[in-house]
Amino acid sequence: MGRLRYRLEVVLERDGKVIMDNITAKLLEALEKKGSLLSAVKDLGIPYSRAWELINRLESGVEAKVVNPRRGYRGGMVLTDEGRDLLNRYRSITQRYVWNPNGSVCDTVYAGSDDCLVRDVIEDMRNEGYCIDAYWVGSMGGLNMVTLGLADIAGIHLVDPSSGEYNVPYISSFGAWDGVVLIRGYLRLLGIVHRPHLSISDITDILGLKMVNRNPGSGTRLVIELLLNGIAAQTGYSVDELRRNIRGYNDVVKTHVEVTEKIVRGIADYGIATAGQALTMGLTTRPLALEEFDIVVAKSSINKPTVREFIRRISKVSPRPGYVMLRSTGEVYTPYSR
Repeated sequence: MGRLRYRLEVVLERDGKVIMDNITAKLLEALEKKGSLLSAVKDLGIPYSRAWELINRLESGVEAKVVNPRRGYRGGMVLTDEGRDLLNRYRSITQRYVWNPNGSVCDTVYAGSDDCLVRDVIEDMRNEGYCIDAYWVGSMGGLNMVTLGLADIAGIHLVDPSSGEYNVPYISSFGAWDGVVLIRGYLRLLGIVHRPHLSISDITDILGLKMVNRNPGSGTRLVIELLLNGIAAQTGYSVDELRRNIRGYNDVVKTHVEVTEKIVRGIADYGIATAGQALTMGLTTRPLALEEFDIVVAKSSINKPTVREFIRRISKVSPRPGYVMLRSTGEVYTPYSR
């Protein structure tokens, strides 16, 4: 017997009656693609009469034609402007509230920083039938989602510029200790990633090269801003001048994978990413920081079987180049004061 799955569905109603649902949207999508009702019902595996019931229900509900016969084609059919507009609005709303194309949702959500080890753990768990969604929204976004109840687990690496301490100051500033648990993770090497033929011996060497940046709110973006502060101190430029003049500063991506892919493809000369990801892409890393990557878990989710399995696997993950496992990896951090 397979594992249980949750599924959400967006429906369009009028006077309390459903006039459009997921199967109706799929019918319109198939019609848009195939241009034939016969081909559409064959693809969807529904009776021809059922397709007409769905179309008639929708047209009656919106009081407009949503399909028209396609001239010159036997059984041909196309969407009207009204039908195409309805389908586009349905897609937009579905993408806003249901992230997986088939409407399925998992009872466990990871949100936060992109990380090679986390990706491997999630992939292995999925292959074994665990249902876990992952959203690479950056450290700050992940911490926000856990504290707001929108995610169960967040991976974070947020350095406090004034103290140099990772993660704990941010949870304290959020006032989140009553609702979350911090699981100690591991150290990972972060650096300036570039193709091997480039020589970057000093941080000022990146001036004149094209970068690929990371998204605001990510832990890596914090490191990038600290890097710019260091370059400003060495060169006499202001940080604002550097932001304006560095090529690619506004080329923003959300993951370390995207950073390294753009460098490999020659779209950018360098970026800030984990050494572990850089090595998998055959890139060179100039080290910047050995940062602390920790796991934040909502207290309300700590006993979910999938969450417990995720924590267990992170605690036992095998080390690899660019990572340092700690004696405290997998242990719960207890704040001394709140």
